[in-house]
Amino acid sequence: MADLNEETRNVLITSLFLGILIICVSLVSLFFLTRNFYTDAYYTIETFFDAPNTAASFDLAALAFGNASLPQFIGIVGIVILDNLSKIMVISFVIAAVLDIIRFANVEAFLNRMQVKKLNRHIIVCGYNEFAEELARKLVRRGRKVVIIDSNPETPLSVNSYKAMAIVGNFAEHKILENAGVKNASDVVFTSQNDIDNLVGAITVGKMNPKAKLYSRVTNPEVRTKMYRVGVSMCVLPEALAALDIGEAIVRWVKVNKR
Repeated sequence: MADLNEETRNVLITSLFLGILIICVSLVSLFFLTRNFYTDAYYTIETFFDAPNTAASFDLAALAFGNASLPQFIGIVGIVILDNLSKIMVISFVIAAVLDIIRFANVEAFLNRMQVKKLNRHIIVCGYNEFAEELARKLVRRGRKVVIIDSNPETPLSVNSYKAMAIVGNFAEHKILENAGVKNASDVVFTSQNDIDNLVGAITVGKMNPKAKLYSRVTNPEVRTKMYRVGVSMCVLPEALAALDIGEAIVRWVKVNKR
């Protein structure tokens, strides 16, 4: 899991600071009223940490409802109420932080990794942009399983809306490609606008799964020769295709019928 974001850290730090501050104020205030640090300490532990110690609560109640003066009674009851309200507040802060941690952990990405492990002869799209989204949507509509690799942690949530899957990371890294099930993929399409990234990705995939058919987008016509040398079956140059539907061109090359 990635590092916690700044907002989550602030919530956790605030919760810890408030908890310590309230405990200290509660102890000092009760001691000022009761002059019995033992009872005060155990009562505070019982209140904030749910440690059962009925003796401390009983002693404090006996003092409040026994020989205590009216100011002492009001002070003790007020501190008891404040302690319990403060405990609820601190717990609320902690719950909010935990929920934020769960959100930040990117549950969608975790579920996608679990689903990808079951795939076979699926299509991997490396890089996510308008071109990749259009291609992925068309492939999904035609009944193919699509896994997208992208560095943006928000991508899994976006692609799940149209039943594609996504793995977060760099598509040139072995581990990320393994997570995307590259060894079981039938086709891999590189859609990044960076020709070097696509070239490195094609070389890496070619070594990991020589049987996979490779397709790549290129922005520099001079790179096409290099792409073909490393095993890419088709290169798409957007400028050359002009008004043609780029996504449809690749779909025609990829065998979209389930095999």
